[in-house]
Amino acid sequence: MHIHDIEAFLTVVQTRNISRAAEQLYVSQTAITHRLQNLEAELGVTLLERGRGIKEISLTPSGQDFMPIAHRWAALWKELDHFKEEGEKLSLSFGSVQYLNDFIFPPLFQKLLNHQPKIHLSLHTEHTAELYPLLERREIDVAIAWRNIKYPDILCTPWKKTPLVVLKSSTISDKGISTVDNTDLNPQDEIYVPWTPEFKNWHDDHWPSDIYSSPTLLTGAPLTLQVLKNSGRWSIVPLGMAQYAFSLGGFTYSYLSDSPAPLTAYIIQHKKPRPTTQRSLSIFFKYLQEFSLNIDRQALAYKV
Repeated sequence: MHIHDIEAFLTVVQTRNISRAAEQLYVSQTAITHRLQNLEAELGVTLLERGRGIKEISLTPSGQDFMPIAHRWAALWKELDHFKEEGEKLSLSFGSVQYLNDFIFPPLFQKLLNHQPKIHLSLHTEHTAELYPLLERREIDVAIAWRNIKYPDILCTPWKKTPLVVLKSSTISDKGISTVDNTDLNPQDEIYVPWTPEFKNWHDDHWPSDIYSSPTLLTGAPLTLQVLKNSGRWSIVPLGMAQYAFSLGGFTYSYLSDSPAPLTAYIIQHKKPRPTTQRSLSIFFKYLQEFSLNIDRQALAYKV
């Protein structure tokens, strides 16, 4: 059953005249008649009362029964055309640690959300150790994490590095370019975030956990800022987070005289991604490359 035949039938019923139907569809009367004959032959019934001496065409009982079917068929065909115009649906499931998702990647997410054709974007915020199993089970397509953890089916590539600085609540207008001596920091005032095992080892060298105890925030970046605000306490955080806090006001940050190694962000992905995600991944990496080139000019930038 062809949509042109259905269209001719519905238009003739509406206009009650083959000539007017032909004008409305921009075809000849012969074409309309031919389409009606095709439809009736395929269905094996007469749909319309027409012939010499009949001024207005009317439906036969079979035609009346066929009308709702014809309407549904035409509507379904329109939906099918719309479906084909939209093309293949794209989807991408991305995971990262909270600091990156909250403070670094929003401009990248905006690019992905504005892409045409649209990408159904699913975002996951997890600790690094949880991202690897999600990738291995293909529950996410790509992720950026703090550590290179050996998994047989996961590719891990260094992406960017960010220095760690001291962030403090303050009413002093400071541009965050000073340096503070580690020994001048009171460990009793620290809000401790264990960014990576390597960072924890460095931290224990300066402020051994068996001697000093400080509140630990395993939940990471946003809660750290809330707790630090107006508290007089300090915390060691990534530079981008410190710059963001400084832009809000009420915070200042400094570099350390003996600083920990920069945090390295790693791109992690499955060695054999799902075929349906190949195009989405290609788009993601294109935007990520552009984002990387511009990141040093952004207020929340890393320094490589």
